[in-house]
Amino acid sequence: MPSHVKLDPADIRIGRCVAERRIQQGRTQAQLGTAIGVTFQQVQKYERGLNRIAASTLERIAAYLDCPVANLFGESEPNSNTASARAILKEWEKLRPDQAEAILRVARLLNAG
Repeated sequence: MPSHVKLDPADIRIGRCVAERRIQQGRTQAQLGTAIGVTFQQVQKYERGLNRIAASTLERIAAYLDCPVANLFGESEPNSNTASARAILKEWEKLRPDQAEAILRVARLLNAG
């Protein structure tokens, strides 16, 4: 990289967040690269902030690392239950309308008490 090219702080921050999340999950750069369709060398460049990550690639990274895209921008999850909430929403989408309404009534009763 030419010495006159200045790295963007946002690219560096996002790259660090990707690396931290990947390491937390015990995954290698090669595994991430294979999952998103790039080489491990490209993952290295992303993680160091040398190359910008396209939005579509960032979505694939977030899906592979099982986190919201916002987490890769350094934004923390609103609360520790976010992963649970995402899992519940996945299951919620499979329910029939009458089942969803029944569960909603139960949740409201639990929160009222």
